[in-house]
Amino acid sequence: MKNTSIDENYSKFYGTKKYLKVYPTEFVVRIFLATYPKLSFQKPEPGDSILDIGFGDGRNTSFLCDLALDVSGIEISPEIVAMARDRLERLGHSPDLRVGRNSSLPYEDEHFDYILACHSCYYCDEGETISDNLKEYARVLKTGGFLVASVPDSESYIFNQSTRLPDGTSRIGTDPYGNRVGYRLHAFRNKGEIEDRFSHFFTNFSFGRARNDYFGIDERVFWVVCEKR
Repeated sequence: MKNTSIDENYSKFYGTKKYLKVYPTEFVVRIFLATYPKLSFQKPEPGDSILDIGFGDGRNTSFLCDLALDVSGIEISPEIVAMARDRLERLGHSPDLRVGRNSSLPYEDEHFDYILACHSCYYCDEGETISDNLKEYARVLKTGGFLVASVPDSESYIFNQSTRLPDGTSRIGTDPYGNRVGYRLHAFRNKGEIEDRFSHFFTNFSFGRARNDYFGIDERVFWVVCEKR
């Protein structure tokens, strides 16, 4: 079921972003460019295909284009797609950007070498769960391809005043950014919960974790790198 409220909220939110050049998320840069002792990840080479899910203002999309990857991306509204396409074209990039949902990706089976889901895979439309999202990710990802994702810790700020539901999601009660109230997000308490949920479709897990206090926004997040079975 389409959630028009969150579509409209995020379309307005990204409509306020006026800067031409925006910068990639730190954990994305680290995973794609750096080497760590507990990161098991075959880094992409120029020409490899990657899907950027929930690309927003295109900050990571531009970074992926700079790496000479074959970049595609999905967002939840035509307005967000149009805004990002215009920004990226002015930067000299032409990724394949389309409207789509976590659980409904407009691409054929086994299409991508990589998927990046930065702050996106845990958004669950009504009647669907994160398992539906992950199943769809696995459908469009080649066997042996990699998913790079971030998921929230259940103690992160966005779950203050939320209502925990039987399917593991939480209905958001308050949002300092004004975008997600009433929507369902899936949170995790530890790495074991993440692996248990993701392992139906993925294996070879690497985990990172961060807690950031952005002047009163207490963000707690896990980073997940895994390989399609």
